[in-house]
Amino acid sequence: MAKRKGSGTLGLVVRPVRRTGKQVWSSLIRGKPNTILYPYQKLDLPPTYRGKHTLDFKRCIGCSNCVQICPNDCMWMEKLEDPELGKIERPGIDLGRCLFCGLCVEICPTVALHETVEFELADRDREKIKFGPKDLRDDTYAGQVVEERQKRLLPVLDMSKCTSCEKCAGECPEMCIAMMPIEGVGRSKPEINYNKCTSEGKCVIACPEKALEMKDVYESYFEMPEPKLVLQNCTGCGACVRACPADAIYMMDMPGTEKVLKDGKKGKPKKRAVFVLEKCVGCGRCFRACKFDAIEMPGVRE
Repeated sequence: MAKRKGSGTLGLVVRPVRRTGKQVWSSLIRGKPNTILYPYQKLDLPPTYRGKHTLDFKRCIGCSNCVQICPNDCMWMEKLEDPELGKIERPGIDLGRCLFCGLCVEICPTVALHETVEFELADRDREKIKFGPKDLRDDTYAGQVVEERQKRLLPVLDMSKCTSCEKCAGECPEMCIAMMPIEGVGRSKPEINYNKCTSEGKCVIACPEKALEMKDVYESYFEMPEPKLVLQNCTGCGACVRACPADAIYMMDMPGTEKVLKDGKKGKPKKRAVFVLEKCVGCGRCFRACKFDAIEMPGVRE
C-alpha cells in the first residue's frame, strides 16, 4: 500500500499548525472572520441568490409554464379579479415543498417571476409558508434588478391584420421571412426565422396594414414544444384561442365550407385555427383546452 503524502510525523504536525496559523492571521489580525453574529449581523447576499419568489402581475401572462416545469409540483394557478387587469390567472407557490431550483424563473417567457434574497421563511405553521399570487405580487421588483436574460427587438405578427400581400418577405434583406400557405383558407402567412433576423425593421415599414410590430422578445433557455393542428379534427369552436395567453392563435374562415340553409341561402363558413408560432410560448394550454384531439403537442402534460 502506497504511503500517503504528508502522513509522516512532520506532516501530521506542521500542516495543521500552518493551516491554523493562516486562519488566526485572517480572523484576528486582518479582521476578516469567516463567521458573523447572526441574526444581529447579516451577509450581503448576491442578486443571483435563490430565495423567496416575487411576481410581477403586469408582466405575467398566466401561461402556467412555471407550474408545468416545477419538479416538486409545489406551484398552482389561481384565478383572480384585479381592478386594473380584470379577470386573470396567476401562480402561487408552497415554499415548504420548493427546492429553489429556479426552473420556474428561467422558463418564464416574460421574465415576470424572480427569486429574491429573502431567506428567513421558517414558520411553525406550514400553511403560512404557502404564498398565493397576492402574497408574491411585486410589480416594481423586476425593474430594480439587472436582468441576466438577453432580449432582442424582433418583428411580431398580428395575423388579424395580415392580408398576405408578401411585401414583408420582399423587403427583408436577410430573406428570413417565408410565405407559407394556410391549408383550407386559400391564403398564406409570413413565418419569420428569428435566427437569421437582424432586427432592421424593414418588414415593419413595408407592411401596409401594420400587421408587423417591433417588440422586445426575451431569449428562451428551453426548446419549447410547438402546437400542430390536425385540421380534420378541428371544429372551429375557438377554445384554443380563448385559452392562449400569448395571443398566438387566430380563427380564420375556410371558403367553400358554407352549408346551404333551408331558404337556399349559404350559412357562415367553417373556421379553423391558425398558429403564429413566433408568439407561442409552448405552454400547452391550447392543447389541454381542445376537446376534439385537433391539437398535438408531444411532451406536454395533459
